Amino acid sequence: MIRSATLFLTTLLTASCLAQTTDLVFFTDDGSKFTLTVDGDVKNAQAASRVVATGIRTETPVIMINFEDAAQPAFKKSGYFTLGKEYTLMITNNKKGERVLRMTGEAGLGTAAKLPSPDPSNFVEDGPNGVVNEGRTIENGSQQITTTVIEGSSSDGTGENVRIDMGVNGVDFNMNVGVTEGSGSSTTTQTTTMTTTTTTVTNSNTATPSYPVEPVSPVPEPPIYHMPGYTGPIGCGWPMSPTEYADAKTSIESKSFEETKMTTAKQVGRDRCFTAEQVKGIMNTFSFEDTKLEFAKYAYERTYDIGNYYKLNDAFSFESSIEELNEYTQGR
Repeated sequence: MIRSATLFLTTLLTASCLAQTTDLVFFTDDGSKFTLTVDGDVKNAQAASRVVATGIRTETPVIMINFEDAAQPAFKKSGYFTLGKEYTLMITNNKKGERVLRMTGEAGLGTAAKLPSPDPSNFVEDGPNGVVNEGRTIENGSQQITTTVIEGSSSDGTGENVRIDMGVNGVDFNMNVGVTEGSGSSTTTQTTTMTTTTTTVTNSNTATPSYPVEPVSPVPEPPIYHMPGYTGPIGCGWPMSPTEYADAKTSIESKSFEETKMTTAKQVGRDRCFTAEQVKGIMNTFSFEDTKLEFAKYAYERTYDIGNYYKLNDAFSFESSIEELNEYTQGR
């Protein structure tokens, strides 16, 4: 009892510790060697093409990559990583030839990809020698598996025989295994019998006369959206609904890197229309001032109530960003 309690507490404490840190695995797709610095802490003194950073205690670490080849410029990135997980990131080049990080894997700390554990409820208990254990039938969707196990001893008492019968969707498999003790050898006999079960289903349908159905014409939407209380200039016709906007914002927020967030945000705006408040909300998903400014410029001509664009000023931290956006919008 004490041993079980100790094991339980040890497991609980281990899981608690794992949940408070993050592991990051970096590798280059071309084999280039590099040194990794996370939040000012150098993780490998000698350059390598694969580096593992363990025990990271912040969800927004600052990552610095310095390549052994001086011709390759170093680059700095920051991202969001949930504690208690291990992330695998590939260092590669984008279409512009710039070094970027691409996430290739994510898993809980201390876990590994493995086959699912067998269900003990599907096991057949051993019966006495010469007795056929009760068969089990497992139904999974359209698949049906029936398993029967027969055990027995040989006539001289020096060996054991095991027979396994299994049927899968009407196909039967039989296996007999004989083991002789004391002689240092074993004999295995396998017999496979395939029986195909054919099921015939007869449907009796009486044809019913069909009558033409008059099509219902959909009600056309107004070509231009009218925002209550707004009388200013209009940049696009029909902004996203609150539900569509919420889904888009959630997708953007789920990305770990600024570059990936920006790519996703521009994909959303490629064939959609925003409101000024929606643009401001997406800007707040970014961590850096220059990224917020870049998206504000991108979304200007894709915003319905461009007369309310001054509301975006609250999303900036510096006056210079507000002035630069104002100059940009006045020149459009």
